[in-house]
Amino acid sequence: MNELELFVSLKVPDNVAITAFHTLHKLGYHNLKNLERSDYYKFKFSGDKNQFQKKISKVDILVNANKHKFSFNLETDNQDKKTSVLVQDINHNQNLLKTLKERLDFKNLRNVEKGILWTMYFGGNANAKAIATDITKSLLMNENYQKYKII
Repeated sequence: MNELELFVSLKVPDNVAITAFHTLHKLGYHNLKNLERSDYYKFKFSGDKNQFQKKISKVDILVNANKHKFSFNLETDNQDKKTSVLVQDINHNQNLLKTLKERLDFKNLRNVEKGILWTMYFGGNANAKAIATDITKSLLMNENYQKYKII
């Protein structure tokens, strides 16, 4: 069983991330220097990984070539100044899996996870993980139906 992560973000400035960034600054998080948002997908499948990558990156319900850019790897540069937080629904529904398998012919697909990946960039000597956790709980998630994980 193979696993593959897909990160999808906008080519243009993300108004949701910009608004969240300004709101966090108004809430006093001045060590936060930038905030980015990406859609996150994790696929479990059988078969060839390279073929699956080529096929899944062309699925327009996940990646619209006109407005999205995608990657199969999380950028690891500048790790000491940035922290990524994955926010997912606790009860993930399988509608996307059903659509991919039944309508888009991904018969070898076994499971799909999705979420929002928030990447926070900090300046100075900020305790990035502690501040990122506080930011996530304050604004970026609802603890009643979502969970988070620092990546």
